[in-house]
Parts: sequence; structure tokens; C-alpha cells
Amino acid sequence: MANPGPASQVTVNTTIPYSTERTIQTIGVSMTPLSVATITTAEQSFGANGVSQVTAATGILAGDVILGISPPGMTTGVILGNARVDTAVNDKFYVQFVNPTAGGVVPLTGIYLITVARFSQSISTTPGTLSTIPTTVQ
Repeated sequence: MANPGPASQVTVNTTIPYSTERTIQTIGVSMTPLSVATITTAEQSFGANGVSQVTAATGILAGDVILGISPPGMTTGVILGNARVDTAVNDKFYVQFVNPTAGGVVPLTGIYLITVARFSQSISTTPGTLSTIPTTVQ
């Protein structure tokens, strides 16, 4: 009797690929951060509706997620901490700068590259909150 080989089963995937993520884009934003006081963290807002500094329109929407920021260079004594998008105002985002040194420091002025994700589904009327994150991915 001949060996029929290993048992196998073929399953055809009939599900359409789907993701709640609509786009990921990197935006160049000209930023002029303010001085960060000694041994502190400071959150500054930017964008066309920013308070710390008004910039050109960025296209960032409430509910987008900032995945990362690349500064134009490094400034001794300043660290990029966190970044977030305003949950209610389009074209307004926040960047946290950390200064652990013994004196005030001004982060570099220049083009910051901001990578933003935009999602096509929201189960929340308050975008940018944890309830916006889908519970399942189909």
C-alpha cells in the first residue's frame, strides 16, 4: 500500500482584509518651542489652533494618534517626552518637553516630523479617548 502523504486540509479565506486604520502620514511642521524651566516637564501646544505657538495648518484632526515625533536635531538637556492630539479641537496638538538640567533650556526651532495615524471607525462621540479604540478587528 502506498503512503498517501500527510493529512492536509485547505481553507479558502473568504474574509475581506479589514482594518480600522485609515492612514498613517508624516507631516513636517515648523515649530518654535518655548523655553523649558529647570528640572521640569512642560507641555506646549502647536498647530493652527495651538496656544504655545500657532503654526501653519497641519491637517491633524481630533481623534488622530501621534505615533512619533522626530525633532530637527538634539538640544543638550532637552528630551521629547510625550505627544498627543487635542481630543476636541482640530489642528491642535501637544508636545511634552523634559528638562532635567540645572538651567532653563530652549528646544530647537525647525521642522519637526510628526507621524500621525487616523482611524476610519470610532465607537465614541469623544474622539481621542480610550473608548475610540475598537474592541475587535474584523
